[in-house]
Amino acid sequence: MTMNDLRAALRMVPFRPFRVFVTDGGTYDVRRPDLCMIGPRIAVIGIPPAGQSEAILERYAVVDLIHVTRLEPLEMPLSPTNN
Repeated sequence: MTMNDLRAALRMVPFRPFRVFVTDGGTYDVRRPDLCMIGPRIAVIGIPPAGQSEAILERYAVVDLIHVTRLEPLEMPLSPTNN
């Protein structure tokens, strides 16, 4: 995975949350673009507290981009309809 690939996913309009898969079998969810910082070789992914929707992080993971195997869109909750 390159920095530009990840940057493109973060800049999608509208933003669509995605899961980052890495070579050791781990995954990291990116639910907000402002909780992911990217550099030429690494990404810092902020992990918010469970159920938190704001840009507040509880912890973070540093991921080497060479170990990112794929990105996969996350299911988005359906918005309620007015009937």
